[in-house]
Amino acid sequence: MPDLFKEGKSLRSSRALFTPEQIAELQKPIDESRVQRRSDGLTYLPTYDVIETANRIFGYGGWQREIKRLEKIYEDESEGTYSVAYLCEYRVCIGNVVHEDVGFGSGISQTDPSRAHETALKGAVSDALKRCFRALGDQFGLGLYKKHDVEEYSSMPPATEAQVGRLRKELRTSNLKEKELIDYINAHMSAHYARLEELPLKAASRAIDRFVKDRENFIKEIKGAKS
Repeated sequence: MPDLFKEGKSLRSSRALFTPEQIAELQKPIDESRVQRRSDGLTYLPTYDVIETANRIFGYGGWQREIKRLEKIYEDESEGTYSVAYLCEYRVCIGNVVHEDVGFGSGISQTDPSRAHETALKGAVSDALKRCFRALGDQFGLGLYKKHDVEEYSSMPPATEAQVGRLRKELRTSNLKEKELIDYINAHMSAHYARLEELPLKAASRAIDRFVKDRENFIKEIKGAKS
């Protein structure tokens, strides 16, 4: 299933740019002992494992990474607790092969603001790194994303009142109906949301970011989802 609001990008000729040995490694099934499971049941590859696998397949110094953008997209303080979310645009380069994607991280209901920011920042960068590498297949957990993208969104806290209000404002400005955005999100997530209030915080944050950073294309995608 594609990422909800921004597709990773890669060079079409990437296969020809890897050695036969590297391609053979990438085509191997994942070693299940590498997979970890969270308390909510979702499976994932730890960030250190992704880095170790990249070093093993491509060599130390055989790949580079770059944070293109790291931006706070949500912050809230309520009754002595702090919640914050960051969006990270990330690039991984392996020789002439380039993969770009976005990651999201949140620190929810923390009593220490610095802890909330630390958790969200680290989560966004790690998520973006792993999403870039997933384009290279199951050695980097692509199959895990296929299974759990929807569940990962569903496990997030719901959208806040401020986010729902911002989305409704963006929809009015863009001459869009609430149902059009809901239908777009449902189509991309294989979900069944009926109202903006039902959206997970992560989905709402990414939708707001698309309206701010890429409004024209986002509106076209939403309207195109009806056809």
